[in-house]
Amino acid sequence: MKKVALLLCVVAGLAAGCDTCNTCDPCDGPCYDDQPPAIPTGVRTITGDTYVIVEWDPVRVDDLAGYGVYRSTEAFGTYYRIGDVAWDEETSFFDDGLTNGMTYYYAVDAYDIYGNESELSYETVDDTPRPEGTDLRWFTVAYDPDESAIAILPFQYSTIVITSYMNSIAQYYLTRDSQGVLRIVPLGENQLQDMGYTYIWDEISEAPEDGWSESPDGVEVIQFHTYVLRTVNGFYGKIRVLSAGPGWIDAEWAFQNQQWSTELAPRVRGR
Repeated sequence: MKKVALLLCVVAGLAAGCDTCNTCDPCDGPCYDDQPPAIPTGVRTITGDTYVIVEWDPVRVDDLAGYGVYRSTEAFGTYYRIGDVAWDEETSFFDDGLTNGMTYYYAVDAYDIYGNESELSYETVDDTPRPEGTDLRWFTVAYDPDESAIAILPFQYSTIVITSYMNSIAQYYLTRDSQGVLRIVPLGENQLQDMGYTYIWDEISEAPEDGWSESPDGVEVIQFHTYVLRTVNGFYGKIRVLSAGPGWIDAEWAFQNQQWSTELAPRVRGR
């Protein structure tokens, strides 16, 4: 333990008639600790609407004072310190007031009570905030054909679009099949996938690489399931079903308004 070793050093130095000490030799130089804490690992992010939550694994040293959080707009650019987190707080940082569709890069360091600071975390961690909402009421074709389809059109709108299933911009529509089961059905070459039951909204942070539904009948609607969408023009989104009625569903939604983004989308080489 550094603090214990330092105290023993002081005692040993005084016993030896010295008024200075270090951790190696009680009579060789001033009493100080020049060893920085370990570099934080496990840095990760959660995507939000104009915000990003940065998380990391705690550093286990006795003299830890806190963490510095850094941000850049380039993976290998200059990182600026945007905040500090004390050693006894949660290992997370809320970065608010960001621009949706812009990618930000994050790093974290650790510092101790003596002012020693580690290098920045090694991982290249990026995140792209995106719009979201909890206000989606989506009707079936039979119940209200004019509001039976949705579309993700980031170039024109910052919200999910509700439209007719007959509209040329429609990408997915809601219907009830002959067995009375609510289903989300993709139009054209748009795709979707049922990610299963989710306890919280942020549980699904990226689209899968594969497993997209090939059924022309779409997928069954189940309460609290999250569905990931992949549009034919390369945008990704998700909806989570909060409740369902005889001819509609209420859902929360989000979509990535940066094409081929790493958030809610698999990383695409060369893009």
